Amino acid sequence: MADDTYLFSILLFAALIVSIVALLVIGSIVRAKAKTAEQQNYRDLAERAVAALEQQTGTINALRSELSATRATLSNVEKILKQVE
Repeated sequence: MADDTYLFSILLFAALIVSIVALLVIGSIVRAKAKTAEQQNYRDLAERAVAALEQQTGTINALRSELSATRATLSNVEKILKQVE
């Protein structure tokens, strides 16, 4: 009877250790998956930021070209007005 209790307590202790190790491993796997998802979210955010920056750069370049055309037109109008005077 004492041998059975001793064996049961050893097996229970071993099961406890295995359970603790299993929980630690599962916890590290969950943390690794969460970290991977977080890194993917940062990558997606960076890609969206780059796309927005490229779109803004295109808009700025278009505005610059329009401004240059407007300046040229204004310069021509000024020349015509000076000739009229």
